[in-house]
Amino acid sequence: MVAWGLLVLPLIVLAWAAVWFVLIQAERNRHERYTRFHAIMEQLAKSDGPTADKMAAAYELRNYREYKDVIARVFIDGKVRGDTAEALSRQLRDTVDHIRH
Repeated sequence: MVAWGLLVLPLIVLAWAAVWFVLIQAERNRHERYTRFHAIMEQLAKSDGPTADKMAAAYELRNYREYKDVIARVFIDGKVRGDTAEALSRQLRDTVDHIRH
């Protein structure tokens, strides 16, 4: 009976460590993905950047489907929204509504 305990306990510890490692890696990947998305949005918001860079950044946004609502709200007909204060206010209201539900 003790022999089983000596065998099973290290396996449980190894399994827990593996799960913990996977969760930490997933969180790190989510954060890196958010950082890349934010950098792309900054590239598109620059008024003095080269057109080719902006085209490449716009193309890269296709890979960020989880941000489709934000992308749709920021850009209208291929242009950055002009009513930024109103758009930000609306986004914040929607965020509060989402958190409450």
